[in-house]
Amino acid sequence: MKIQAITLAATAATAAAAKRQQLPSQISATSDLGRSILSQSRRLEDADAEDEEESFTWMTGYSLKFQGCRHAASFNLDADDEDDVKVQTNRLAHFRLCPADSCDGWRGSGCTKNYGDYVVDLATFAEAFVEGQRRTQEYACQMYQYENCDCQETDDKDDGFDREYCEYDCYAASKNMKDCIDRNPYDDDEEDGREERFEAERYAECEEWEIPETDDDANQQQQNNGDDEEEVQYYIGPYCSADGGAVYLGLYTDDTCTNFADDNGGKDTYKTLAFGEELPYSSESLITSDCVSCLEQEDPNRRDSNDGDDDAEEEPEINDKCMELYESAGKCESNFDLSSSGKTSDANTAACSYIAGIKFTKLNGIVDVHTSKAATFWIVAFALVFAGLAGVVFKLRKQIEESKRSPLLEKEDSQEDSPLS
Repeated sequence: MKIQAITLAATAATAAAAKRQQLPSQISATSDLGRSILSQSRRLEDADAEDEEESFTWMTGYSLKFQGCRHAASFNLDADDEDDVKVQTNRLAHFRLCPADSCDGWRGSGCTKNYGDYVVDLATFAEAFVEGQRRTQEYACQMYQYENCDCQETDDKDDGFDREYCEYDCYAASKNMKDCIDRNPYDDDEEDGREERFEAERYAECEEWEIPETDDDANQQQQNNGDDEEEVQYYIGPYCSADGGAVYLGLYTDDTCTNFADDNGGKDTYKTLAFGEELPYSSESLITSDCVSCLEQEDPNRRDSNDGDDDAEEEPEINDKCMELYESAGKCESNFDLSSSGKTSDANTAACSYIAGIKFTKLNGIVDVHTSKAATFWIVAFALVFAGLAGVVFKLRKQIEESKRSPLLEKEDSQEDSPLS
């Protein structure tokens, strides 16, 4: 009850302040009102989906284009222990869906007409974007192999033919296709190289990092199993650069990826624990300026086996991650040309005010974040409210838990529950 009273009081105070002051023309992406608009846009889509299922085939003609990102503070509702982070860092990504035939990687905005603007949490966007890049790279490798390598296992190949060696020799012969090499089959020491590679997709969302161990470390850990000291846990996750134009991976000491392991984004700690290895994507952006297609591209090496099915041409398919990203994002589709985009549903503009509060302007690969004075005021105000309520709620929660464990309270409860004599 006390917690509800404090929440109602804070709401009433905020409403009273809104009556005395004029609300900002641009709604901050970090404000409660902005988050409410985002949730409303998702609820509107859910309601529309119940009436008529939307076709997403139009997205096969569009590409993802990163516009920028920023951080926002929020209360950590999962904070149960005293050591848990009370105010965590949330990261928002702003992206566009641009027509694939006019999306330019060198252009900061990607496109200038017939596009939609969207905002979503950075982890969701990073996962979809990184996987899209990986699939695009795989398709380029498959096309090169299909057109140049002749590594298919056909009847004209002799008994000594090995497809893995053939593909390696073909890729290694081209200086532009070295990234297609998964491992060197001629090197026996590289047999387990695939498993040891750093998987960037895994850390698109805050994820615990398993510290590499040597045999000496394993023996030392077994000797220390009897100690009461708790093992230090580290986490890897993405964060926005200061200008919002790049996304890096950092090493953290908490499972919300809020507190860096050191003052250098965790890079120094990672290098020490990883035996001198640099943290991947700690200096190079995880998200590039490339346009990533939402079209699910078929392996060209499988086309020959499907040549007999000529009865009907298959419709293009959308990448699953692209569709999930679109469904979960707040949308501002006021710049869509519905007649030429192929989109069958009406343009969704529920999150336009939300996205306007972020106000990214990306030119020549550099993101400039513009915020009005009013928006800055509300950002600071809500941050202070969050921090204050976080401490009060946590303190009250502890007091309630302690009162429930009080022997005196248990005694009173037992007396109340005892039957009357």
